[in-house]
Amino acid sequence: MSTGKWLLVSLRRYVLTASLGWAGAAALLPRLDEDSFGGTFAVGMATGLVGVPLLTIATMLVITLLAQRRYEPPTGGVERIRGGWMVVLPLAPLLPVALLMPLQYLIIVGTQIVYVLGVLPCQDSRDTADVLHSLADRAVPAAHRARIARAVAGLGTRPVREALVNAAADEEPEVAEAALETLCTIWQRSGVVDEDLLLKMHPQAQDRVRALGVEVRSPR
Repeated sequence: MSTGKWLLVSLRRYVLTASLGWAGAAALLPRLDEDSFGGTFAVGMATGLVGVPLLTIATMLVITLLAQRRYEPPTGGVERIRGGWMVVLPLAPLLPVALLMPLQYLIIVGTQIVYVLGVLPCQDSRDTADVLHSLADRAVPAAHRARIARAVAGLGTRPVREALVNAAADEEPEVAEAALETLCTIWQRSGVVDEDLLLKMHPQAQDRVRALGVEVRSPR
């Protein structure tokens, strides 16, 4: 999926999610009784005509910044994209509202969380996970696995590095060399080597990585 198409799908899904969340918040405005519910709800929804577009613009700015991470399987957790927690940042300026209408504010926060956990399109990261599975599958031709190892050089999440470390010990020299080259590229770009992953590698491969002159850091 191209970046433009992914952003368009993300936008459509967000508008629907935010609209439903705002409607829920409007339905729970203070002083709900039979006489005032209709009017109060109408005011809340009218406010939403301004609030939802503004919130959509702010959230999509965050999503745009995260767009290139959509290929990377998140490292643990349940987020559909690495750094997805940042979608709550557009709500920071609305913190004063939380003092006046805490329940409604929590609903809007919940809407943002639901979006990043269950609505944001994540097919690209699933495709990457499938590719990493193919990298470890000995039934896949060595030439194809070597191409996979080189193709993921632009990614750098922990699952990708772990898959490459395992591939660097592959019995097929072509696959092992491609995986090691990609690991060197990733670690040289980040400037930090995972000590636990480095120690899993063959001594000669370790020497090659250490020759890069990058910092070796223990995982926290």
